[in-house]
Amino acid sequence: MLIGEPPRSQGDLHFSLFGIPVRVHPFFWLVGVLLTPGGLFDAPDLKVLLSALVPWIVAFFLAILIHELGHALVMRWYGFSPWITLYGLGGLASYNPSQGYGSKGSGTAPQVLISASGPGAGFLLAALMAGVLILAGAGLEVYLLAGFLPYVRAGGILGSQAFTFFLNDVLFISIFWGIINLLPVYPLDGGNIARELLLRSNPREGIRQSLILSIIAGAAMAVVSLLQLGSLLMGLFFGYLAFTSYATLQHYSRY
Repeated sequence: MLIGEPPRSQGDLHFSLFGIPVRVHPFFWLVGVLLTPGGLFDAPDLKVLLSALVPWIVAFFLAILIHELGHALVMRWYGFSPWITLYGLGGLASYNPSQGYGSKGSGTAPQVLISASGPGAGFLLAALMAGVLILAGAGLEVYLLAGFLPYVRAGGILGSQAFTFFLNDVLFISIFWGIINLLPVYPLDGGNIARELLLRSNPREGIRQSLILSIIAGAAMAVVSLLQLGSLLMGLFFGYLAFTSYATLQHYSRY
């Protein structure tokens, strides 16, 4: 998830995947390290830290890249020329807006499909990882966080502890973050989907309605994050998104 594409830097990593240019900003790696499960400063020694950090960074990179690749491949199917940027908490699949004028990808259904294809690609990746665990005999354990957010992990060790950590991390990012990303909150994929659907049903008030929905959903998720998930970071994140939606609504209402 990105609000805007970051400026280019000398530390950017560049490569191409299925003909789609990919840029990885250095801040992406920094945020990945800071988000290491269990906390970066909780590890008793370097060996324990690396045993959790390395699988997490690989999973963080893979899961978010697949998410953005899902967006980009559907964009290309609709005739756009996309590129991917990984930065901060997530990434961004982009294309030149001038390509959208009069194209087959400019309608409601294509835009909804483009937004939904990122989480969808993540769910497919999670299904693949879950299949590996089941076929290998490790099994799966499924828990519900806050009563509605699934947390899926391996039921046992597969191969090595580091590889099992990697599989668990991919499952967590692809499923948990994928569902979070579908909440109708700007600028998450769910917020974009809600905007397109509400604009289709009410072209005059759709934007305003989607912003109100974003405020309510963002504030509700902030409360759930703080009181039920015990996550201050997630609570602050959704509180910030709710506030920015409110500020955008105030600005939009003036016109």
